[in-house]
Amino acid sequence: MNGSDQMNTDDGDIGRKLLLDHQFLAAELSRLDKTEPEHVPATTAPGISVIVPTYHGRDRLGALLDSFVGQTARYTDFEVLVVCNGEDDGSSALLAEFASAHPKLDLRWVVNSVAGAGAARNLGLALASRDHVTFVDDDDVIEPRFLAVLAEHVREQSIVVTSIIDVDEVGNRRASSPLRDRIDELRGQSVPITQVPWVLGFNAAKLVPTELARAAEYSETLSSGEDVVYFAHLLRWPELTVIVPADTDDAAYLRSLRPGSVSRQQGEYDFSVAQRLACVRAIRDIAVPAQAADARLALERAQCGFAVRYLREHPEDADRVADAVARAGVVGFPWSEANSNSAKDLVFAYCFSPFSDTSAVVAAKAIAQRAKVVDVVSNDMSGIRRVDPAVASLAERWIDHLDVLDAPPSFSGWEAISSFATKAVARAESRASRNGGYETLYSRALWIGSHVAAAMYKSRHWQVEWSAEFSDPLRTDVVGARRKGDFSENEVSMKLRRALDSRGYGHLPIESLFDLVEAATLVLADQVIMTNDNQCEYMLSAYDDPGLRQLVEQKVQIRPHPTPPAAAYAVTPTSYRMPTGVVNIAYFGSFYPNRGIGEVLTAVYNLPMEQRRRVRLHIFCNKPAEVGAQVTALGVAANVYVRGYLPYLEFLNATTLFDVLLVSDVDRGLGMDINPFLPSKYSDYRGSGSKIWSLVDQGSPLSTAPNHYQSQVGNSAEIVRTLKEIVADSALDPASLLLGERSNA
Repeated sequence: MNGSDQMNTDDGDIGRKLLLDHQFLAAELSRLDKTEPEHVPATTAPGISVIVPTYHGRDRLGALLDSFVGQTARYTDFEVLVVCNGEDDGSSALLAEFASAHPKLDLRWVVNSVAGAGAARNLGLALASRDHVTFVDDDDVIEPRFLAVLAEHVREQSIVVTSIIDVDEVGNRRASSPLRDRIDELRGQSVPITQVPWVLGFNAAKLVPTELARAAEYSETLSSGEDVVYFAHLLRWPELTVIVPADTDDAAYLRSLRPGSVSRQQGEYDFSVAQRLACVRAIRDIAVPAQAADARLALERAQCGFAVRYLREHPEDADRVADAVARAGVVGFPWSEANSNSAKDLVFAYCFSPFSDTSAVVAAKAIAQRAKVVDVVSNDMSGIRRVDPAVASLAERWIDHLDVLDAPPSFSGWEAISSFATKAVARAESRASRNGGYETLYSRALWIGSHVAAAMYKSRHWQVEWSAEFSDPLRTDVVGARRKGDFSENEVSMKLRRALDSRGYGHLPIESLFDLVEAATLVLADQVIMTNDNQCEYMLSAYDDPGLRQLVEQKVQIRPHPTPPAAAYAVTPTSYRMPTGVVNIAYFGSFYPNRGIGEVLTAVYNLPMEQRRRVRLHIFCNKPAEVGAQVTALGVAANVYVRGYLPYLEFLNATTLFDVLLVSDVDRGLGMDINPFLPSKYSDYRGSGSKIWSLVDQGSPLSTAPNHYQSQVGNSAEIVRTLKEIVADSALDPASLLLGERSNA
């Protein structure tokens, strides 16, 4: 058949309804997208459907149509479907005239009032009547053997790809191009699709089974890159192979490079950054089997490559690009490629992303707060810490190189810590030899390997300014007891002792590895960072040396844990759901006997029943089974929900859902005159927009930090009063209880 398909409102004719009703077409395509191809009825005949979307293409279509007439394939082996999208510029008349002149050519065309190449291709797919499809743009042409060669190489579970030749504005063929060269290297081969995902990065020169092609649809909202996203769906079937014929002579796709083409837009921000990030998100949302995950990642990285190249040409736009990456929620953007050996600052972070640990998270936030491109040296914490790759997004913009070493992970094993420090210094020296050296150095502990490596590096490079952060005291634990940890007199410990001697502090009492590392850090660091004044006073009170106190007080900086940027709270929407019509209070953190959460459970039990019905306490902790048993035994299971930790970025998002966030001081032991601890969760809560309820130890750093509600740890009556105050402030109508759910998903 040749001619124009007629459209009417006869709902009994589904084909015509597809043409007439665009919403019906979109719904049908959505249904097909959710249907595995093997369940789609086989309604196609053998051959190739060539789909040509055109927009105001009257002046371009002639050459393409002539190339169809010149095909060596029989006319009965293919059909040409031209979809004119948007206002008709006379293309229909041109097509009618051409069809009349070539009656044997199976040429059909439709006019779709919805402008856009994606919509046109979707309509073409719906109309295709052959069992394979290929796409050709209206400004391109195909060589005479193009369709015949594609058809000759059709195999089960495969797509066929042939050569692409670029043609400039005056008709000159380019001898080579990166894409053409990559395709030609595969001539005569059949390769798993997961090994050549770049083949999915363009529309042209591919022959795809129609049933697979119909299992997805082109995005009609993306400004560009809809072809990459569309073909990325083929990774849902990783068993597919890509066949490139050995003989592609006179069988190439001739791609026209004209003004307005993709190659002309690559220097623009909107195209290179905003549009590419939208594509990355769309590709990432495609669920693929595990064996295709790396291939999907390769497609994402290729899209990010445009933004990286833009950054190299426009470094002044780094903040703008970073904001766009955060808004798009793109975790894993290849910032290291953009930073490219520019780091002049070094970080030793023994425990760092992708490992999930408070120290790793705070180190990442600190790097982001410092806003300097850094090289990071960390340790492999596999086996003792779970992996949370999304944590990297907090600081990835500022990381040039992240070196993860393979020293045995240990909190207090001196030989393992020494091994890390030695390897870390060697790796830093290697990096420094290539980038001209470092200007500053940052380390953070509670994992003391960070400070050991930094002290050794500082002893070799006195000109490098070292900032050392203590999250907590090293010598003592959370109840004030001295930490134990023997150390041997190896090369590392002797270097630290010699460094103390050279500064006049060799007399300091050293009984454990924690004593040695804390003293060496306090003495050698150029800047000492602590989270609060109590911590500084508590740590210095352990030393009977006025000179050391004066030295540290001159260089100490009090800096609470950084609050994440606002965009971090939206990167990973939580699927956690909670009831509406009640006050939702959340506690996130480890469950320790000396934290006040147990008293809160008792307070919930002691509430009058009318007020208890209005309260839901959500506990996310390290011991959900143990806490759950305690909740059940207390008889408050209807009011208290217990589960394990959330991944960090999901946790940040979840904090924005709750009415009140609960944070608790450590109930310090008798051996501590003052409370030196500021819970790190407090800094995360501050950026959530939710109210904060602090359970405080008298005189603690948390007791002076801004909050909405405050109760004393250990004062059960005061905790009950605070709960009543929270319920009263909510001004909830009891009749509205449990009318729905709240979620950010």
